[in-house]
Amino acid sequence: MIDLDQNRKINAALSALYEEYCADYLTTYIQAFGDGNPPERINEFGIIDEERYDADNGILFVAKETNDWDNKDFQNGYFFRKWMNSITKQGLSGHAKEHPLMWYNIGRWASLLDNPSQSIPALAEAKGEAIEKIGTVAFTNINKVRGKNQAKSEYASLAYSDISGMLLREELSIIQPKMIVCCGTYYEFVYHVRDSYGPVIAMPHPGARKNTITMLEQLRASL
Repeated sequence: MIDLDQNRKINAALSALYEEYCADYLTTYIQAFGDGNPPERINEFGIIDEERYDADNGILFVAKETNDWDNKDFQNGYFFRKWMNSITKQGLSGHAKEHPLMWYNIGRWASLLDNPSQSIPALAEAKGEAIEKIGTVAFTNINKVRGKNQAKSEYASLAYSDISGMLLREELSIIQPKMIVCCGTYYEFVYHVRDSYGPVIAMPHPGARKNTITMLEQLRASL
């Protein structure tokens, strides 16, 4: 059952968490990335669409990091959660449009998890409806600020830091997902998380150059 009030409380608790640990996290981020002009705060993740997320069957996707996020985005309060919400309702735009495969695949994976018996070849062709489906899940990144075009040593340094682990565990405690999908982040996840929050599925990065049908079959085999 969708509980709008509870979903709002979850996102509010996440916002408070990010605010509380913003300074400490940015310190670790700067050390890892050598970013001489960091934003004033970290990004916002959580339930993408509070009106569509069913916490009783909630799925959390854990990805690596966002690219092309600049300081004006943070200054204008244009955070990941709000950005993804608008995309699920209005379609791909901005830098998401430059990497559509990632977002199509996340939506396809969410759809398959919701209905594992559906036709995989047909689902592999889904685009607009796949983007819309992202609104039914929760989402976070290991790197809570921004990354580079490719995740390399800077990302690894931040991903395996104590504060990244602490924030991830706190996010799980707040969201209480019933299933977790690691999008190329399984090793980072199990490094930091020992408690069980339901099944943890290891998937490739959704933008990986892998056959769409093969990845969908992999996901269904994991259930």
